Amino acid sequence: MKLVVKEVKTMEISQIEAGNYDLYVNLFLKVFNHSPWNDEWESEKASLYLKDIFNTPGFIGMEGIIDDCVVAAIIGNRKHWWSGDEFFVQEMFVDPKYQGKGIGSSLFEQLTGLLKEKNISTLSLLTDKRH
Repeated sequence: MKLVVKEVKTMEISQIEAGNYDLYVNLFLKVFNHSPWNDEWESEKASLYLKDIFNTPGFIGMEGIIDDCVVAAIIGNRKHWWSGDEFFVQEMFVDPKYQGKGIGSSLFEQLTGLLKEKNISTLSLLTDKRH
């Protein structure tokens, strides 16, 4: 899907291929090692963390690409449950340069559409109110 984001060039939204976690490490570091999170991720730890998510059964992710660069991602895992399958968002991150322009909302909207197609009835997202 192509989307024109406010004050931004055209962004391509697509499903992430499992296993390509290294493509997202630098963006992850750029987002979470700065305000408002100010984490202290190192590249190797971030790579292992993302690898764990990507390699967990039921991985699903969406990415936003502008000018052949990944600028946003939402990733998580499907869990099978007796009352219907559930999706747990593990991480969602948008390049600070593009935050506040509707990119995260667009990715989330595309993800919810994909989950409906896959008959996933529940989506869980945990947040930290400090940020």
